[in-house]
Amino acid sequence: MHRRTLLATTLATPFIADPARAQASELRYGTWAKEGEAQYSAARKFKEVVEAGSNGRLKVSIFGGNQLGTPAEMLAQLGLNTTQVMASGDPGIREIEYLALPYLMRGLANHLAVLALPEAVKWQDDLVRRRRVRLLGFLPRNPRQISANRVISSIDDLRGLKLRSPEQDYYVMSLAALGARPTPMAFSEVYQALQLGTVDGQENPIETIWASKFYEVQKCVAMVDYIDKPAYVMVGEPFWNRLPAADRELLRQADAEATAVGRTIMAPQAEEVLARFKAAGLAVTYPDKAPFISATRKVRDELGTKIWGADLYARITGIGQQVIG
Repeated sequence: MHRRTLLATTLATPFIADPARAQASELRYGTWAKEGEAQYSAARKFKEVVEAGSNGRLKVSIFGGNQLGTPAEMLAQLGLNTTQVMASGDPGIREIEYLALPYLMRGLANHLAVLALPEAVKWQDDLVRRRRVRLLGFLPRNPRQISANRVISSIDDLRGLKLRSPEQDYYVMSLAALGARPTPMAFSEVYQALQLGTVDGQENPIETIWASKFYEVQKCVAMVDYIDKPAYVMVGEPFWNRLPAADRELLRQADAEATAVGRTIMAPQAEEVLARFKAAGLAVTYPDKAPFISATRKVRDELGTKIWGADLYARITGIGQQVIG
């Protein structure tokens, strides 16, 4: 695929770092992922390949669990070269992020097919110049599911349920369309909010639900697959520009091998996580998805047309629903 760039935000970050330390030999890799998630194992593979391929000249330090700040803050750090690489569900540009509209994409291959379109190449070209962040690659994630403090057997069980939501409008609108009461909240606050009953549930891929121990304060995980969204692996353009061609190719190779590790681990890990949920006493349910797809159609149509225009939205929808690979 023709790899291009993504938007870095201009939000200030509370993380204090010395820009002078951000030399070409040091790569700080920030991510939401924690031990126990396939994506964290993929980040370790990235580190392994980069360090081995450079004979130790390039060192990679992984900061999991959003230690370096929110996704928006880490994007800003990439542009400042205080962080060099990040993996996040937030690419910082809505034209790409909104590929995560509910039930729009079937999987990572569909995302890649859309991002190969000429329009998508232009998004990335424009943004590398404007925001100084480059899309390096992707890490696959499992679809997002809904957990709650009560059993969810059908869409009707979501009515009035107070669910934590990321702050982006498509999450809020999607959960509202399903009958829930979305409550935007930072990821770092979710466990305590569930524990205290501030919210009744939340949504995330099952590997994140497990790694963040949300299962400890929930009674059910409903497998509704309502959003399919990969993680975006991004590199700061100031850092990238300082790298010789061989090192750039090494980072591309490391990303490809990391993605392969993520793909290999994800399916068996998902089965293991579901078994752990059941062993921990959680109900794992499989509601009929047809009502979920129907209920969120207005969200897809409204935001998809707004972001891409009617014609491109129709093309994206067609690609998103293909069975690829």
